[in-house]
Amino acid sequence: MSFKKYFIVAGFLFLGLFVHLLAYGQTIHTVRKGDSLSRIAHRYFPYTASYTKQELVRDIVEINGISSQSLSIGQDLVIPVIREKPLRPKSIARPRDFSAKGVYINQWNAGSRQVFSIADKLKIYGANTIVFDAKDVRGGLSYRSALPNLFSPVIGYPYGLEDMSKLIAYLHLMDIHVVARVCVFRDMLIAGSMHHWRIDKDWLNPADPEVQAYIEAIVKELIGFGVDEIQLDYCRYPADGSQSTGVEGKTRSDIIAGFLQRIHDLTSSRGVLLSLDMFGIVIWKQDQDVLIVGQDIEKIKHHVDIISPMLYPSHFSTDFAGIKNPADKPYYFVSKGIARLKEIVGDDVVIRPWLQSFPLRVTIGYGPGFIQDQISASMDSGGAGWLLWSPGNYYQEAYTAMENLCLGRKQPPPGIRKEETGGSAWESNPPATLDAQHTGFEVRGTHQDPSASTGGT
Repeated sequence: MSFKKYFIVAGFLFLGLFVHLLAYGQTIHTVRKGDSLSRIAHRYFPYTASYTKQELVRDIVEINGISSQSLSIGQDLVIPVIREKPLRPKSIARPRDFSAKGVYINQWNAGSRQVFSIADKLKIYGANTIVFDAKDVRGGLSYRSALPNLFSPVIGYPYGLEDMSKLIAYLHLMDIHVVARVCVFRDMLIAGSMHHWRIDKDWLNPADPEVQAYIEAIVKELIGFGVDEIQLDYCRYPADGSQSTGVEGKTRSDIIAGFLQRIHDLTSSRGVLLSLDMFGIVIWKQDQDVLIVGQDIEKIKHHVDIISPMLYPSHFSTDFAGIKNPADKPYYFVSKGIARLKEIVGDDVVIRPWLQSFPLRVTIGYGPGFIQDQISASMDSGGAGWLLWSPGNYYQEAYTAMENLCLGRKQPPPGIRKEETGGSAWESNPPATLDAQHTGFEVRGTHQDPSASTGGT
């Protein structure tokens, strides 16, 4: 059996054994009037090992040998309860220069056992981090929370995570560093319902004290769930061509830096790391970018633990730095980006780059070698780990790249690769503005609308 097959099989065997051990236990529920399997599962769900309520329904059916139509009042059902109280995981404190190596997981995969399958593969190949969506650009949280309705008229919203505590606790048991990604000021849901909070179509006003209080409340709630790190995305102004803040004597970079200081005071007091996603292009310190979006590295660096520049080669414009197609130079742009950022921040902040795990604009061959080049560039240039971004969470090429690095293999020659459904990805309508930078639109991905970026500070 090959290295890859052996360790994947071993990993899944471990995970399967782990889940079965957790599931050992039971209680008896006597069916009452109005009961259904879904209602019974909802009642006992926090006290079981099941990761979703539907999974618990299936377990109840299997354990009791029944069908969903066969309940009768007075019937006794065995419920696989294993604990007396719901899980309450605690944040695991780590130094800011902890070498976090991992991937992004959207809320729908985070809400299924797919997240543990991915985490298992990461551990096999020496990685250790999951970045999951706690709040994405659409504005809804990925879990049930009263906060949106406390601050706005929003009553309900779709969410993918049924039990945040189980996600964090189970990942902790796998020795995974758990990072909650929060899209800060780009918020379609709240901007649509709170017009006085809005600065642009899908954007909240960073200078509004109520907006800042809302985001702070979300961060507090996530810390209470036991996440190890808060990662702020879209923590900036929109690229609207304006420099106004509406606050006399305050620039946009003043507002953003002040907000970050407020959040960092909170996270640092709780032993939780704070990271910030930034445009890769901001590292080149073009005045227009800094003045408009408000991300001034000199002001920001003292109020975060980690900066994660989005150094996707595909998102540098044609002929940038004299290179016709930057997407075909993955090592160069990652290494240069980290080197330039280190010149600015020195040792004041840790650099952990976002890397491209999608084929947008790549013409010389997208595959494991493309990703391996970027990881090597981060390691060679002093990055404290790395994070891979794929909006649809397709990491097959990434796993091979990690395996090659573990075994000291050199990358294979590039070969042109197309997505199974045809085409590399939105080649006819690529991101063209600052608001379309952390996208990686994939034909197979979950976010395919080029007008709505899937990430990016």
